[in-house]
Amino acid sequence: MREPGGSAGSALLSILGEYVAPQSPGVWQETLVRAMSALGFPAATVRQAISRAVRDGALTTTRHGNRAYVEVRDEARETLVRGAEHLRSSITAVAPADTEWNVFIVRFRDKGTNERYHLRTSLLLKGLGYLGNGVWISPPSPFRDDVVQALTAEPDTSVVALRSRIEHPEVIEVVRRAWDIDAAAARYEELLDRFSDRTADGPEERFAAWTQLLQAWRHCTQADPGLPSGVLPPDWPRHRTVDVVAARRDEWRPDAHAYFAALTAKAPG
Repeated sequence: MREPGGSAGSALLSILGEYVAPQSPGVWQETLVRAMSALGFPAATVRQAISRAVRDGALTTTRHGNRAYVEVRDEARETLVRGAEHLRSSITAVAPADTEWNVFIVRFRDKGTNERYHLRTSLLLKGLGYLGNGVWISPPSPFRDDVVQALTAEPDTSVVALRSRIEHPEVIEVVRRAWDIDAAAARYEELLDRFSDRTADGPEERFAAWTQLLQAWRHCTQADPGLPSGVLPPDWPRHRTVDVVAARRDEWRPDAHAYFAALTAKAPG
């Protein structure tokens, strides 16, 4: 069994977002077990990841004899589909330097409220920069309204969404406060180290390689959600990483989807 890359929960979200949610509301649990086995995860670990997602309200499971059918809840499915679309578009999308920024001011009406967001909200907040005191910031994003809706739906939570133009040189200081630029660069470099020279022969290997690359690319976009080039250090590694992701997408993605479709076809009807 190959070594898994990343956590089982992250791998599960990658599989649901890339292979399941855009085509279907659900899939047999044994299909997910087989798919994640190709990534190096034991069956027990996969079932635990599914159970956690059920507790978080993203999935439901229905028993059919000794089998379980896993369905993605409507809100989570919408978030996964849009997230997958955003991930694909982020290969080329970068915010212009003179843009207006999205600002979200989050307040808890109950001072005792535990600041633990539901899964859908957590997925949407990843990639936003945090300035402290409940203030989040991002470049222009198709998820702006989704973030507002998700935060408003959280218990005892209110949110105010604004657009603000931040001029140079203040914008550089704001970005460095909101995002860990060094950590973002390290994620890019890690992806380049893992995938620049990686080869994958056959559908199963390409499924594993493409899915793991998606996980790594998602981590990059969460650390750097298309920040304007003018606020970043020279020789920022995003462009080199984008070239690798685009090349591997053309090389690996078709066989990866064919492999998952074959796993789905093996499941009971």
